[in-house]
Amino acid sequence: MVNFLLLGGDERQLYLSRILKQNGYTTTLHYDQEEPDFSLEKAIADSSVIVCPVPFTRDKINLYSKQGIKDLGIGNLLSLMSSKQTLFGGNVPDYVKEYALNHDIILFDYMDLLAVPLKNTIATAEGSVAEAIRYSPICLHQSQCLITGFGRCAKTLALKLKGLDAQVTISGRKESQLELAKAMGFTALSLDHLKDKIVDFDFIFNTVPAPILGEAQIRSMNSNVTIIDIASAPGGVDFEFCRQQGIRAKLCPGLPGIYAPETSAQILYEAIVTCLPKNV
Repeated sequence: MVNFLLLGGDERQLYLSRILKQNGYTTTLHYDQEEPDFSLEKAIADSSVIVCPVPFTRDKINLYSKQGIKDLGIGNLLSLMSSKQTLFGGNVPDYVKEYALNHDIILFDYMDLLAVPLKNTIATAEGSVAEAIRYSPICLHQSQCLITGFGRCAKTLALKLKGLDAQVTISGRKESQLELAKAMGFTALSLDHLKDKIVDFDFIFNTVPAPILGEAQIRSMNSNVTIIDIASAPGGVDFEFCRQQGIRAKLCPGLPGIYAPETSAQILYEAIVTCLPKNV
């Protein structure tokens, strides 16, 4: 019998706990501080599968917790786990993976399971569109949209924007990405030539997790532009310089958990049951 313990995270953990229970699994959820009788040590000892959040951590010391739970130190968690227990989480740090390997703990990183990041691109793209609509005074319809990068999230986002009748340009360094963008019906622009064209855009969506929109590019932007950065923190935009220039710019991590926590939890559930031994 599999006993699940879900620790920290955001609303995805709440929905995931509900889905697990609906499917007959014994589940303990540690989501907020108002649990005076909760013992992390006992909960881990009583559980065969520990489900950590997405992202696993934001400070590399504690598990991510939207509620700010104080007893979720990663070192403490690992020290309480025993061999043969199973650990799930998203964007798990390398040192945690190494510890699990050395201590015979079975570990699955959601982001290493192809289906999860692929399915999550939909919620990320829809959340990006929602943030752009909320943050800008103009419509996406017939607007000029730039997407920097052309990975999984960028491709899905480009299709969503195209469906809203936005004019979409893809900017990247790899010639293969630019050719694919053109084959999919988008305008393609090399990052080397971005500074000269960036003034044309009403919306900029960055998906590149590296500094890509710095002072030179920001100085050349349309003053009414809206920037939505969905890359991993700290993103690829100089947000301080945007603030100084009066440019609307927002880093938007964790969009699936904000805009589609139930759908995202279902995706995680499907990944978890796929990884579990078939006889449990």
